Amino acid sequence: MSHIVKCFPINGSPLRRAAAVPLMLFATSAYAVDITTCPTDAAVPMRVAEALDGVLTAAVDTEGPLSAAFGAAPGAVLSLQAPDWTYARAAGVTNLETGQPISCDMAFQIGSNTKMMTAAVILQLQEEGALSLDDRLAIHLPEIAAGLPNGDVITLRQLANHTAGVFSYTDNAPDGAPGIMEGDISDPDALRRGFTMTELVDFAIEHGEPSFSPGAEGQWAYSNSGYILLGLIIEKIEARPIAEVFKARLFDPLVMEDTVYWNDVPTPELGLPRAYLGVPFDIETTDWNMSQGAAAGAVVSTAADMHVFIQALMSDALFTVPDTFDDMQDTVPTGSPGIPAYGIGLAEKAQGVWGHGGQTLGFQSEVAEFSEQGISLVGWATSSQNIMGLGAQVVSQALVDGGVLPDPSIAAAAALRESLVDTEWRLISVADPETGEQAMQPERYSITFVEPGDFAGQADCNRLLGGWNLDKMTLTITPGPMTKALCPPDSQSDAYVGWLGTTTSAQIDDAGHLILTSNDDGMFTLLQFEAAQ
Repeated sequence: MSHIVKCFPINGSPLRRAAAVPLMLFATSAYAVDITTCPTDAAVPMRVAEALDGVLTAAVDTEGPLSAAFGAAPGAVLSLQAPDWTYARAAGVTNLETGQPISCDMAFQIGSNTKMMTAAVILQLQEEGALSLDDRLAIHLPEIAAGLPNGDVITLRQLANHTAGVFSYTDNAPDGAPGIMEGDISDPDALRRGFTMTELVDFAIEHGEPSFSPGAEGQWAYSNSGYILLGLIIEKIEARPIAEVFKARLFDPLVMEDTVYWNDVPTPELGLPRAYLGVPFDIETTDWNMSQGAAAGAVVSTAADMHVFIQALMSDALFTVPDTFDDMQDTVPTGSPGIPAYGIGLAEKAQGVWGHGGQTLGFQSEVAEFSEQGISLVGWATSSQNIMGLGAQVVSQALVDGGVLPDPSIAAAAALRESLVDTEWRLISVADPETGEQAMQPERYSITFVEPGDFAGQADCNRLLGGWNLDKMTLTITPGPMTKALCPPDSQSDAYVGWLGTTTSAQIDDAGHLILTSNDDGMFTLLQFEAAQ
């Protein structure tokens, strides 16, 4: 189960590496789910409601087609606020023993969404002149920096955007020590054990190794330890616990009355539902000590309060200097499809979709805003593995299906079509699961796409004609007449024609290569072409 801890508390788990999930899958299960419409739900277009209901159902559907890949939870809440409608619904239960229905106003562990708050306070302190993102860690925490590998050169900016290379205390360590939280899965005492932030950093120093040199070009690695260090800096500058800092700087000004930084095992007064590691819900994690998340993930909130927070953040209401929010949105590439760009505690999940994700040992959550449409999103569920780990992606698709967002595949298909046509593409390699990748002779196999739907190709010693069609991102190629010359013994002329005839999709990679995917009755083959010079 190390992937859960490794990704805590961000949606960088295996869930986030998946491509966008077609929402047609959400409607194929016969699993009965009762969806509760909450009082704030209002004026939702029917198509939008149906698509979002599908996402909510998938979060709690233990028998559906997505459960094996993404998990499920006993209960979930999904809430969207748009300028002219609000979707607020819940599904499932808070307690598997009593069957009590979950409700939209319940509290949840927001996990790494806490990082947006930690980053916001750091930026407020920068506005006040107490620090700079470009300060070295050693200026503020000299004793810790002296013991931390690369501690003398790491900057606060690198800690905040995960380019410092600092070992994350939640990961299993190179010396064999299980990451903090890793032992929680099988040991209730470890689950309930409290830590100070200094102790979390001490673990990373004692057991970890740097992922790379701070600021190394092209390097990015999510590290909870970086945000613990930022939390310690906040406490040192403010001379008070970070819980008090969050309350004074964020929760009270925004009137987030149901939000608290919690540094212990949750108590009943917090109103949290029972939580679980994942299906089949045989490992309960309700008593996880939230001090193990600290400044990286120890806040409890509600959907309503998190709407307030993300809307305030995205409207630049938390800062007084015009350039501060620009700093927060100054991103670096991550190499992760789910969060391609990461700023100062804020991820750009897709173009114009800003927010974060959270994963603890018992909750998955997503908080984001579609900035152009002014739609805020809060989704959460009561296990560490469920579809809310793909929150922004699956909700985006639901909004496309509901007609709220434009279909990105239409624009992508237009760009792909423009790249495909009037270029001679020469086959340089073929790869499949059985034989691996094999080099091809580019001068022997090629294809040229011509508008409106014809192609000409070279299949070794034979010439080939045919047709093609691009429907969104689905490419079909129909081989037609071909000459019948006798090719050399090593020829793959017939195989090449077969691959073309079973093509299902195309893309242009970062190197400018054309990649065709052939699916012959479940046998996938990747054909890589380069443009002829």
